Amino acid sequence: MHRTTMVGACLEVVDNLAVCSVLEHIWRCANFTVQCTGGDFSLPGAAVQEMHADMGSRHNIERFFAYHDPEHPGRGFCDLPTPVVKVYFAMVDFDDATGPPLFVPGSHWRYAREDVPEDDPPESVQAFCPRGSAILMDMRVWHHGTENRSQIARPMLSVHYAGPWYNEAMLLKTSMCWEYHKGAVSLTRLRSLRVQAQRLCKNLLPDRCYQCDCLAEQGRRGTGLYAGFWYCLECWEQWQAPQSEAEKLIETGAEVKTQHSKADF
Repeated sequence: MHRTTMVGACLEVVDNLAVCSVLEHIWRCANFTVQCTGGDFSLPGAAVQEMHADMGSRHNIERFFAYHDPEHPGRGFCDLPTPVVKVYFAMVDFDDATGPPLFVPGSHWRYAREDVPEDDPPESVQAFCPRGSAILMDMRVWHHGTENRSQIARPMLSVHYAGPWYNEAMLLKTSMCWEYHKGAVSLTRLRSLRVQAQRLCKNLLPDRCYQCDCLAEQGRRGTGLYAGFWYCLECWEQWQAPQSEAEKLIETGAEVKTQHSKADF
């Protein structure tokens, strides 16, 4: 299940009172928003997942995030308070049979300086919980799924909440994991939601096309010098076509040059 594929079901839980109360306590304010939605599942017989952190390898962080604190040069992006919290909503009971996810408490503070261990540390805990529960996780936390010994699938919905200080300007390159999934919710759908859900999902609305200024419910982000700009699909195709033709010309020219070079011999 990919992130935006589950947006319809996730919209029903984004404004869960208990979850929002915890998030407000974490960030000391209520100015957080939904970044993206999605889901995950484990089929019967699935093996244990490798230990990992959803931020990926700590050695690659500087390639994705721009952060510099002149007063604390040794402080990196991962030393900051959590920018994004991921919330799992259990769709079935997480018990000995279905298998609960395993977490290493406090590992979000170790992430920036220690590699993810291969084996489960002794302080690891399993998140047993009944269907309908919510599990909140810092994206830096070491965790993994456990084996599914049951005869049913183990699905979860997930919602990523971005903190009040988070913005995409700190991204050095585009990434679905850290960008707001603009266009995942139409204006009509947003207006049908509860008031709190509307506020939380405001960044999931379509963006205006950088080229034609239409409200593009489906589109693509530019790359290279145009990274961060949003294009409707029609403008995207028009923008991509000249590049494709140029690439063909370059390839054709390279082939001709190679043939001439061989003929000279």
